[in-house]
Amino acid sequence: MQLVDALSNWLSIRKVHDERPNDLAAKETFEFFTEILTEDHHVNIIAVTTSGPYYEVKYEVNGIESSEKFFIDSIDALYEGIQSEPRFNEEC
Repeated sequence: MQLVDALSNWLSIRKVHDERPNDLAAKETFEFFTEILTEDHHVNIIAVTTSGPYYEVKYEVNGIESSEKFFIDSIDALYEGIQSEPRFNEEC
């Protein structure tokens, strides 16, 4: 998995996990993508911020700081899809 794809997936599931802290599947998936970032890509997340229509992920790899921007609408789509599906809104 490419780094930018791993960051995008991590950020999408992070949104779900933050909004649904009792959702065990979201927690496990968040941990999975965190592991991909740390183990496969050696990423240390520094910060996640919003700027206009973007989330910006600032991170470090081997001492070099970098960042990626993702459209908020694209990242939030997973969470919104889960929220709009009644079967996913039962107690977790």
